[in-house]
Amino acid sequence: MDKPLLTRHGSKQTKPVQVVNGAVASAEYRLASSHWSDVAKIRDEATRLSFQVSQGSITKVQAAQLLDQFRIAQVGHNVVDDDVYAIYLRSAVESQQGSIDTAQSKAYIQTALAGWQQRWPVMSSKPANPAFTNFLLEVMNMKPLQ
Repeated sequence: MDKPLLTRHGSKQTKPVQVVNGAVASAEYRLASSHWSDVAKIRDEATRLSFQVSQGSITKVQAAQLLDQFRIAQVGHNVVDDDVYAIYLRSAVESQQGSIDTAQSKAYIQTALAGWQQRWPVMSSKPANPAFTNFLLEVMNMKPLQ
């Protein structure tokens, strides 16, 4: 039976990890070490923006766009967060236009999140820091991507 290739770094042995487009391509997937603190920072920013929406100083769509700018500055782009954000923004736009109500907006986002929960276990190149997606999963009381 073949053993994984090991590399020595001082007294430690480490396995090489292949990185493809900023995502770890490895059977031993791990979230970025900053992941959960990044989720918390996104949550704090979303709370701050939500308060501004409730005060009428910004719209839902503006809040969504500002939250996106924040998440990109915090964790950068990745395929999962970029897709979830596009759905989040569309939901905010349709909600602000009155095309959908709050329950429909929530269901729309939950359906997208559930789709990523299904794809996640079989993804070959998982992003190391899907912080925006895990923030929304937390808000929706759904199981996080890990």
